[in-house]
Amino acid sequence: MTPFLLEIIREPHTGNTLTLCDAEYDSDRNVISGFLVSTNGSRYPIVNGIPRFVESVPTSTVNSFGDEWNFFNFTDFKVQWLCHTVQNTFGSTDVFKGKIIVDAGGGSGAQSKWFSEYGAKHVILLDLSHSVDDVVKKNLAGLKNVDVIQCSIDSPPLAKESIDGIVYCHNVIQHTPSVENTAKALWEIVAPGGELVFNCYGLNDSGLIRSVRFHLVYKNLRRLLSKMPFFVILFYARVMSASRMIPILGDILEKSNLVVQGDVPKIAGEGIFQRLNRRYKAAVLNTFDAYGSHEFQHHKSDFEILRLAIQLQPDSRRIQNIDDYFLRPPKIGCALRVFK
Repeated sequence: MTPFLLEIIREPHTGNTLTLCDAEYDSDRNVISGFLVSTNGSRYPIVNGIPRFVESVPTSTVNSFGDEWNFFNFTDFKVQWLCHTVQNTFGSTDVFKGKIIVDAGGGSGAQSKWFSEYGAKHVILLDLSHSVDDVVKKNLAGLKNVDVIQCSIDSPPLAKESIDGIVYCHNVIQHTPSVENTAKALWEIVAPGGELVFNCYGLNDSGLIRSVRFHLVYKNLRRLLSKMPFFVILFYARVMSASRMIPILGDILEKSNLVVQGDVPKIAGEGIFQRLNRRYKAAVLNTFDAYGSHEFQHHKSDFEILRLAIQLQPDSRRIQNIDDYFLRPPKIGCALRVFK
């Protein structure tokens, strides 16, 4: 834990200040162990440099995410992140330069790593799962401007209005108990001039075909698969993803919601087998994520998301990407940018 984080970290439920006790430091004066003690007497351990706010939070709800990111990682999908998320949400990576960025639900740590590489001043990764002790640690090794906190993102342990840069929650908020409560909690830590960037799985069930595909195929299949062990869901994802590579059949499977590949950007000079391999990897990850054993997986209508954004920021002029986000079909990876 860096000295920078110590200035803005707070007790997650009360907002009380935290005092560092029994600290051990590394050669850069980063805290590697100790306790953060609240004025109400609550004690939160720092283990391997990571503050832990998990005593009152059931981490079992996100075990599947820890397993998912420890197995898949996300570093193989940088081209998708750049072509989809960055391009369609921010326009370019220039927006990250010199910014303090909170990566809410950071997963594998890949995006935190890229934020740092593209010039972020400081990155704070928040994640509840055990990935913080495995793949996150590996991906962020050697980066001195990144902090990791193990916590629930619906109670971020940061001071109110302490982040004047970007609070980023991409493809995560739908996996929390309440999309609305999480968005409001993250909005509270945004300082004037900063922004909350978020998106949520859309409710695409208008019309007979979409309704059947979503309610009869997707929801029932997920209800079945989500109760299965990790290796069973992975087996399903691998079989269906291999089938997705077969012309015509693959398109039918995806349109039927039995497999999720999504768009895989082309790379100049890439061979056919390299591209097939990238398509297969994307399909396995996206299918596993769609049907995995995550406890929460909300889908929100356009009206619900727009209403939430306006509740956070009544001045619609300070909400960017509204047209692109609600475009049908939407721009891939596009998220709303809500400025305070």
